[in-house]
Amino acid sequence: MALPLINGINYSSANVQIMIPLLGAVIGVTNISYSKEQTIDDNYGLGQDAVSRGYGQNKYTGRISMYYDIVKRLIALAPNKDLMQIPPFDIVVTYSGANVPFTKDVLRAVNLKNIPVGIAAGDTKISVDIDLAVGNIDYSA
Repeated sequence: MALPLINGINYSSANVQIMIPLLGAVIGVTNISYSKEQTIDDNYGLGQDAVSRGYGQNKYTGRISMYYDIVKRLIALAPNKDLMQIPPFDIVVTYSGANVPFTKDVLRAVNLKNIPVGIAAGDTKISVDIDLAVGNIDYSA
């Protein structure tokens, strides 16, 4: 006897769409990752245990992987054909599909930090992993 689905249907990569202003909906993104981290430090006085906790700045990071032909399209649209000269922009990550509720995350004030291209013998695709400078992240905007 098969067990029923406990939590219904989860989001999967098939439910994700990436929007980049210069390109619109991008087909050819193979991976996107982003995070928010807050500095949290324990403060100590005499003795072994913390006496308080301090909360500091938020740090946002991201990385996007896409096929090289998409990168070349971005380069063609970039000022002076330089990805680093594209003004800050938002990346919208939407999650939707049959039987899953629509939601989205927005990476705000994004700049592309690098263009690392690597090719090896026998590759059937060329993928580029670009580090992102992210100003803020709106989760479930």
